[in-house]
Amino acid sequence: MNPTTTSPPLLPHERALRVGLALALLLALVALAWLQPRGKSFLPGLPCGFHAVTGLPCPLCGGTRAAHAILSGDFARANSLNPLAYPGLAFVIALAAVLLIEAARQRRLTDWEALVRRHLRWAPIVILLLVGWWIPHILLALRSTNTDLIDLRNPIAAKLKSAIDQH
Repeated sequence: MNPTTTSPPLLPHERALRVGLALALLLALVALAWLQPRGKSFLPGLPCGFHAVTGLPCPLCGGTRAAHAILSGDFARANSLNPLAYPGLAFVIALAAVLLIEAARQRRLTDWEALVRRHLRWAPIVILLLVGWWIPHILLALRSTNTDLIDLRNPIAAKLKSAIDQH
């Protein structure tokens, strides 16, 4: 079934929801690009639990700062913080575009529920890929002289850093 030709027109509240969500996503990107001070988060109260306990980055640590760096044109900083911000930003922009296109066409482009159900089977693979990314992410952070991602005041991170430096 092709939702663009067989689905009923979107109701006014469905169109408004799509426009509102798309504008919220785009406004978040603008705020991320312009309002976040370099190297600091404007999202207080959202610390990474793993980082707080170990001083080491989780697979997504540095993602917000990397997204800010990408939007500011500082690609070297984004690469050093977390390259996963690139596909994350691409997804947010694509989602906002699809929502705006659906609102403009007044019809769905896809069956969202079926799309989510169809792609949920990939969740274990995505989780394995994130775990696979995590090890190089930690090693790169430990080998770097930039301490954006590690907290060397933490004894776990400090011991691992000294072990890496000795080899």
